[in-house]
Amino acid sequence: MDEHQHAARLERWGQTPGSRVPDPEAAVPLIERLGLITHFPASPELPNLYHAYMGDPDAAMDSKHDSPAGHVYAWRWHLGRLRPGFYTAIVRKRPTWVHWDLLPAVLRLRGELRTPDELFDLGVISDAAYRIASTLESAGGVLSTGELRKAAGFPTGKEQRAAYQKAVEELDTRLMLTKEFSTEDDDMHHALVMERYRDYLGAAGRLSFDEALDRLLTTYLPNAVYALPVPLARHLGIDEAPLHSALDRLVEQGLAERHSEGKTARYVWTEA
Repeated sequence: MDEHQHAARLERWGQTPGSRVPDPEAAVPLIERLGLITHFPASPELPNLYHAYMGDPDAAMDSKHDSPAGHVYAWRWHLGRLRPGFYTAIVRKRPTWVHWDLLPAVLRLRGELRTPDELFDLGVISDAAYRIASTLESAGGVLSTGELRKAAGFPTGKEQRAAYQKAVEELDTRLMLTKEFSTEDDDMHHALVMERYRDYLGAAGRLSFDEALDRLLTTYLPNAVYALPVPLARHLGIDEAPLHSALDRLVEQGLAERHSEGKTARYVWTEA
């Protein structure tokens, strides 16, 4: 590992004492600049808000309410109301913020552009997942967790809760749902992307897969300084081959350099 490149990555990700973000307001421009950032550590190849708050990439986490991790956990509601981006499970199925400028590309790469009706008719999603999507669609796109469970037919109880969570995960995996934070209460709300973010989904549909990858990487690489395609592809949930091809396009354009390290490759942003 090149120590200079890694130090530059940590600086740009806010993971040093001099570049850390002290509060949710300071996190907003960080989300805007980085484009894609997890709330808590999920991957060494993607930035996260917890390490940016600590100013330390090795800071351990404590699950206690009054710990630094508990403090950053509460940022979800503050940031959600500031609306710096789209919030749902993306990187390794962990909560992730996507800035609005990058959202069409991420939806094209990881999202589902077909309607719930089409997916259900094709057998792609389960009856439970379809009930949740249909319930949200009938409600105009947004419901609190409690309202959604009740309306979609998942009453209280351990078994029903597990079935509900499994169905939500089905939709989350396809980026069909996003989490919303109300200005009136502390309840988590779920929104149906095809209803709530129709324009962004339309913009995603106008992008080719390669165009979306190019857009993602020209935001990611200047801030990450270098890319390791194998873990990056795996943690983003996309195929490695097109990611390699997109990085090679940056090399051809003079925006990146490819360094071979045994059987692996490291792509470095040329301005780093």
